[in-house]
Amino acid sequence: MIESSVKEAFNFPEPLEMEKLSTGLINHTYKTTFPDGQVFLLQSINTNVFNDPDRLQQNYVKIQQHFLEEDSYKLPGILRTRDGGLLYKGKNHVWRCFEYIKNTYSPMVSSTPEEAWLVASCFGNFSAKLSNLDPLKIRTVLPGFHDLALRFSQFTTALKGAPQSRKDAADRLIGQALKHEYLVDFYIKVQASPKKFPLHILHHDCKIANILFRSEDNKIYSPIDLDTTQPGLFFSDIGDMVRSMVPNFPENHAQANELVIRGDFYEAIRAGYLESMHAYLSTEEMEQIDMTGKVIVYMQALRFLTDYLNQDIYYQISYPEQNLDRAANQFQLLQLLIQYVEGHSRSKRHVYTPNS
Repeated sequence: MIESSVKEAFNFPEPLEMEKLSTGLINHTYKTTFPDGQVFLLQSINTNVFNDPDRLQQNYVKIQQHFLEEDSYKLPGILRTRDGGLLYKGKNHVWRCFEYIKNTYSPMVSSTPEEAWLVASCFGNFSAKLSNLDPLKIRTVLPGFHDLALRFSQFTTALKGAPQSRKDAADRLIGQALKHEYLVDFYIKVQASPKKFPLHILHHDCKIANILFRSEDNKIYSPIDLDTTQPGLFFSDIGDMVRSMVPNFPENHAQANELVIRGDFYEAIRAGYLESMHAYLSTEEMEQIDMTGKVIVYMQALRFLTDYLNQDIYYQISYPEQNLDRAANQFQLLQLLIQYVEGHSRSKRHVYTPNS
């Protein structure tokens, strides 16, 4: 039930149709239809995740304005409150409202290499179009989000304090975490070399569900859900797309030995992302582009393993060993990814093109 004060804040007319949408894991969203047929998305912001909602909206406005000036993506407009604000801060929730773009849709998963290419192309183009906007003008909303050194430090701290029974159960995976510590060294070198590895404005949640497609021709209308958009290093977006789309099973698949690297997906993501972004990446970034997936997969493996050692205080679990299984899944994916990249660096790489 939406409090009347929320409706009053956005000057909603009556009668009003409201439909709760099931998509979205963090915020709660309602499709709101006015008597005259206008449609908006009313959303409550999860302030446990985003503790500075003003920052989210300010970032959005800057990016929206930049795209308008560049004649690029047309992001959904913001419906301001009756006093001109970007948000309404109610008694229990913080609310915002966006224009609903009719005759568009968002798929849930990328099921073909062609779709993987589209996703990577969209988010590569997103960052490319923002390349002439100073990254520091976009404020950080999730500090340390892809900080591998921080994640490794959290892992070592958890290891010291973990019950012996958990350390015993995770012994093999702890060994894997330590074996790949060289990736932390790589991250530290990248972070310490801003001229070679500069900040970019990245989306940080690159999935097909965060892209609007036009119903009439199935072409991309615009990327959406910019809450995680912030300055980041070159590996974040492409690395996360590799992590989420290249394996044949997701991170919750408990049988790690059944994982397979889908090479066509890998090459599609690489080609799609670099189609736009190659012009905005440094020589050093391009040389290390195949490190991106390794860094992100290793980081996620550490996070799952750390949570298991901490007795499951962060990720929701449906059975006691789930975080251990998730970590095993990601460490297996890391090994497969290393083998794939090394195997293809010694031979001529297949250059993916859409519908090839």
